[in-house]
Amino acid sequence: MLLAPLVTALLCFSTSIANGGGGCPLLAATGVPCPACGATRAIVLFSHGDAGGALRFNWSWLVIWFVVVGAMAMSAWRLWQQRTALPAWTRRFGRWLQAHPAAVVALPFALLLGPWLVALANLNAIR
Repeated sequence: MLLAPLVTALLCFSTSIANGGGGCPLLAATGVPCPACGATRAIVLFSHGDAGGALRFNWSWLVIWFVVVGAMAMSAWRLWQQRTALPAWTRRFGRWLQAHPAAVVALPFALLLGPWLVALANLNAIR
């Protein structure tokens, strides 16, 4: 299950996806990329072993993918050791979020700022 996106990319897409246009409606309409612009091409190229090609596009989604896979592996390891899936600091962060509802609204925007800046920096490759 952890490798489902990677296997899907390997089976369904070829590396020729990198040669085509981005297909982002926001980019086509405004000239401004969305935070996910180039993410599909980066993941497909990386899954085919072209790390250099993947770095040309929105490489921040590769980092996000590895963080998510690492967090899932850590949770599985903790459950296998018959401990709670989440460490104590994550539960404290959850309580902090409950006390600060404005942070719940702002957090997704803050998390998407990095990928959006990378998309802006790699705009020539994404187009």
